[in-house]
Amino acid sequence: MTTCDPRPTLGSSFDPRRNSFGFLRIVLALLVFFQHGLIAGGFAPAPGAHSHTDLAAIAVDCFFAISGFLITRSRLRIRSSWRFLWHRFLRILPAFWACLVVTALVIAPLGWLYTRGTLHGYFTADVHGPFSYVRANCLLLMHFYDIAGTPDNVPITALPNGPVAWDGSLWSLFWEALCYLGVAALGATGLLRRRPWVLWALAGSLWLLWVVRWLDPAVLPTALNNEFVAAAVRLGSLFLAGAALCVYADRIPDRAWLGPLAAALAIGALALPDGHAAASLPMAYACVWAALRAPLVPLPGGRTLAPHRVGVSTDLSYGVYIYSAPVQQLLAVYGLYRLGVAAWVLISLAGTLLVALASWRFVEAPALRHKNDVLAGPAAVLAAVRRGRPLPVSGRRTARDTTAVIPVQRDPTRRDPAGGDTAQSGATASDAVRADGQSAALRRDRDAGGGGIIGEQQQGEQNPQEKADPVGGHHG
Repeated sequence: MTTCDPRPTLGSSFDPRRNSFGFLRIVLALLVFFQHGLIAGGFAPAPGAHSHTDLAAIAVDCFFAISGFLITRSRLRIRSSWRFLWHRFLRILPAFWACLVVTALVIAPLGWLYTRGTLHGYFTADVHGPFSYVRANCLLLMHFYDIAGTPDNVPITALPNGPVAWDGSLWSLFWEALCYLGVAALGATGLLRRRPWVLWALAGSLWLLWVVRWLDPAVLPTALNNEFVAAAVRLGSLFLAGAALCVYADRIPDRAWLGPLAAALAIGALALPDGHAAASLPMAYACVWAALRAPLVPLPGGRTLAPHRVGVSTDLSYGVYIYSAPVQQLLAVYGLYRLGVAAWVLISLAGTLLVALASWRFVEAPALRHKNDVLAGPAAVLAAVRRGRPLPVSGRRTARDTTAVIPVQRDPTRRDPAGGDTAQSGATASDAVRADGQSAALRRDRDAGGGGIIGEQQQGEQNPQEKADPVGGHHG
């Protein structure tokens, strides 16, 4: 982290290999876990729709603000929207699909077996059966959350309008994916680099819509006055606030007193009706500020925990987020909440962490190892279709990878004399030589119908923040 700059900015303070975004993500995921765990165990009432003390909802807001900052930075560093979307696909969907399958074929059947003494009728259920659960929800938009009418007879279903849901936390992944597509579109059209003020314009439009909805919702047409638009205003404004902080990071000051001030403003804005949109900008600044300035955490024995190391080699935040609800619901089916709140929290936390670790080891980390595989670019795919040839097969990078070639990214920690990030300040002579060699390979192979997109870095050089994305969590 840069400390010698007398007037530091968010851009000069940001170190891609020494920040605490991973630590902040796991803290937010655990907030969602504790809030929902207390409700799932019957130890706390469900917060109201406009509650100002819903810690899970605030954690979701912070997730989206952080996501806007980091995902926009990722798109600026990756010159291809094709490659950017491939990274986002690998981070979100494999683990999401695995979670659907594990919930439908392992967790929910265990609950059914415990309450009914047999699996008869579970796999053949006509309404919201396990296979329908996987098939209907596989594209991130959750159509239903129960499986064959379960979980039932658990504390949360006894609440007024209590949901029958195994994993209500998955709802926000759809909105996360929409934000990714929006960033990809802005990058593909060049607006993200050449017209970054578009981010402020989009955020301003959402803020204006929030003001109108707050002052007099009756003036809005029905198409702009529904829950879908309300979610878009809330989550979109948070993501865009983080994105704007990213593209203007070199102009936004980083001061010790600005973080607490931003946090206070965000808390005040949350006191307003549906104040999430109003809190978006100060909340985004407070989150980024905290990630850049998180101090060392003291541990027993005189040791300290360096927050910037959390989540670098093993990131459990996504697994905790997507598996905490089904684990807690299964434990509630087994009646473990009767052991008391302390035992309930400890047992459910241990179960969640074990499943999250398995998700990382066997699904997420193996998927991320393919982030720099050679991809068939759109031009290569279209050429193969026109010529009636087989589609190009993805694989590891070779000397004959062609079409949309992306030069290898330089060290993101190096800076040019003007203080800018060398990753965005242009190619070096060695980069040009490499690109020339790749262009020669492109010309040799063009007629052969080859094609691929080469990632900006080798896997071993990946920025730690590229290895995990912040994701939202259920808040109701």
